[in-house]
Amino acid sequence: MNYYLLFLLMALARASPYGALEASCASMTPGHGFNPQNGTSPFIVMPLTSEIIQNSLVPIGLSSITSDYFKGFFIMAFSDNSSKPIGKFSIDVDGQSMSCFNGMDNAATHLINDDKSFVMLNWMPPYDFVGSVHFRTTFVKNVSHYWVSIKSDPVEVIQFFMPSSAAHFNPNSSLGLALLIFIVGLF
Repeated sequence: MNYYLLFLLMALARASPYGALEASCASMTPGHGFNPQNGTSPFIVMPLTSEIIQNSLVPIGLSSITSDYFKGFFIMAFSDNSSKPIGKFSIDVDGQSMSCFNGMDNAATHLINDDKSFVMLNWMPPYDFVGSVHFRTTFVKNVSHYWVSIKSDPVEVIQFFMPSSAAHFNPNSSLGLALLIFIVGLF
């Protein structure tokens, strides 16, 4: 039997068409038995906002910037002060959350390895987290072509605070009206 064929069959046996395995958490590699691509990724991770108020959702798009499709993805969020993933992911279609490093839903991956040009998911920061966060994503085009840890632009999570005068504000003042509209908009 040809050694190349044997190697390819072993790599395919290790691949997971139903999402990344927990063993992928540390390296963010799919474990297909091939080296990652070194060139520019044809796929990007796009937080759809650059700033949120703490305890708010960040919508994230995973997208192709060429005519290429990706079959798989694996994403985690990191603060500037931590090497462990933070927050929680939720995804409606095309994926599933997973848990890495004893966290809970702190990563997300594909559900089925069909062709995708865009996937939408949401991320929630840890309760009371304030600071900068970025997303790292591995995109899988096929068993032998994948890009590891593609980094997003940062998202700033800012602290929400109620001014001390808010308990006695005048809703007819411009500040009071703006604060009232903001608070009502949250609900």
